[in-house]
Amino acid sequence: MNSKNAYTEVTEKRKFPRFPVSNTVFCFRYGRHITMRTQNISFGGLRLEANLDLRAGESLDFNILANGIRIHCKGKILAVEDLKNKVHARLSFTPTSDSEYMKLSHYLDTLSPRKRIPFEKVIIVGLFFLSAYVGYLIICAYFR
Repeated sequence: MNSKNAYTEVTEKRKFPRFPVSNTVFCFRYGRHITMRTQNISFGGLRLEANLDLRAGESLDFNILANGIRIHCKGKILAVEDLKNKVHARLSFTPTSDSEYMKLSHYLDTLSPRKRIPFEKVIIVGLFFLSAYVGYLIICAYFR
């Protein structure tokens, strides 16, 4: 047996990192309101858990409830896995309004493990260094 063929390298094909979160998803379908849950989410799409029949290729118009806000999204179902009384579906986001995309982007930023420095802290630190520099200039001018 050739050792080159025995080892197969696994390559990540996803463009965006996935975050394992469970958010409520609301959808209006078949003339009634339907509630589902996310299993994970990324900039490219999400994985849903539902108690209803979903089909690959189907388009959905839905709202994600995340951190107390509703994010209106649209998507296309890529694949469906039927379980006993649940369905897991992989869904790819399709274009939506810029304001909804910004809400989704902001929400996903809160899930990211990298810590961002809040804008207010950047301003405060900048003002501190600016005032220290001005104080230095005043002291230098006074003792010349």
